[in-house]
Amino acid sequence: MNKDLYIFIKWSDADYSVGIKTIDDQHKELIKYINQIYQSILDRNTKEVTIDVLGKLEDYAKFHFGFEEKIFSQIGYEFTEEHIAEHRAFTDKIKHFKDGMAKGHDVIFSITNYLRDWLRIHIQKEDRKYAPEFQKLGME
Repeated sequence: MNKDLYIFIKWSDADYSVGIKTIDDQHKELIKYINQIYQSILDRNTKEVTIDVLGKLEDYAKFHFGFEEKIFSQIGYEFTEEHIAEHRAFTDKIKHFKDGMAKGHDVIFSITNYLRDWLRIHIQKEDRKYAPEFQKLGME
């Protein structure tokens, strides 16, 4: 990858923080992978390289989602089903993008725009809903 990494999404507490360090750190990792995907596209890497980075994003997202969902079950979070459905929709979309790229479809800008918009909206609307419940557990 290019040494001059282009930052497609820049972390900002106002936009992305839920006020829980563990979750914020995990969200920063997701942003790192999204930025790597964008950089891969800018560098005109082969589709295999971009698919590989998408796979890493997918794997990390599953780890992060699993972390959240485990806590949801511990606290009996009211919006668990809706939140899990959002997670599944995200991982399904990543699979769709990987499959599309493997078949030679031009999904490059769809990928980056989807990832940027989904992450921002998901954190601001969904993840910030659970933050007070997680904080009651002593998570900071």
